[in-house]
Amino acid sequence: MTAWRAGFARQCIDVLRSPGVHHPAPDDMAFVNTHGNWPTFETACAAALRSGSVGPLQRPTTAAFWRFCLQLIEQTELNDRLVPATVVGAVAVRGRCGTSSWKVELDDGSTIGARQVVWAGNTRRRRVPAGVQLGGAVQHSGDVDLGAVGVGERIAVIGGGQSAGQLALRAAQRGAAVTVVSRGPRRVADLDVDAGWLMEDHLAPFRATMDPAERRRVVERVQCGSMTSDLDLELRRSRVARVVGAGEVTARPDPDRGPVVGFAGVECEVDRVWAATGSVPDLRVAPALAELAASGAPHIDGWPVLDDTLQWLDGFYVVGALAALTLGPAAGNLGGARAAADILANRGPEPCRTGISTY
Repeated sequence: MTAWRAGFARQCIDVLRSPGVHHPAPDDMAFVNTHGNWPTFETACAAALRSGSVGPLQRPTTAAFWRFCLQLIEQTELNDRLVPATVVGAVAVRGRCGTSSWKVELDDGSTIGARQVVWAGNTRRRRVPAGVQLGGAVQHSGDVDLGAVGVGERIAVIGGGQSAGQLALRAAQRGAAVTVVSRGPRRVADLDVDAGWLMEDHLAPFRATMDPAERRRVVERVQCGSMTSDLDLELRRSRVARVVGAGEVTARPDPDRGPVVGFAGVECEVDRVWAATGSVPDLRVAPALAELAASGAPHIDGWPVLDDTLQWLDGFYVVGALAALTLGPAAGNLGGARAAADILANRGPEPCRTGISTY
């Protein structure tokens, strides 16, 4: 949540993309019942922003969602369970009854012993197109500081998804001349992944596909960049220029000309280039997971191969975007997190063969 809040603040994102029924609380309607219903984005945006939700999907504002999560933490008495540290290693320890426990190593030198481990980190690798050379004023969207944007600056944003649109809009509001360049066609969708991917009609055929590599191809096909209809409308109102279907886009810092962006055989000099090209799950980014993978834990090019209970190794579970080969394309959003929580909560403890509890 700390990383989420910092990222949203850096990019000035004030509304979530997920609908109001997707959140960590057990009651689906907990957020919506708290913040009320609004008929359309156009007629209720101002009032909804004050109350905490936006549009017919009741998308939470970031401020309201943060307060909502803090209340849940207090209600569940998790405040004193938080350890501010980074996991640098995880070692399986064979115990009595043939079961495994885990020793989790932290960057402060301490360790935590656990019967079970759930890895819920947002372990991702930034996606940078082959033709984009980062450096200087050519940045990945994750490094952008909107506060540094000046009036009249020429900014090219590479990408066609929500992050590209959000950055372009905020830069335009600061007085910059912004052009969004996307390789593919313009895609508008209120959800990043179709809601059917949280339901059996989509998931049953997906789970019936036994080849993990084919499952990965399905996930990558579904997870194509798009932006919400209200953001698309705001970009048009803000007169942000857009080039769609540009094909391969290049960008590089030039010591003489400054940042240069190219597409369709044309190169343009600008003041800044932002590659809003997203990121991909990759367990190898985390040293603890990379070590487990190197020891033989199964994965497909950085995506762990889990069983139906989200277990990767005995007593070691993975949720979030890294669980996409089991949960499907929605694994990385709030709906996928709820689905993962349901799976873990419904899985009963495995008794020790001697009858002694392993918990």
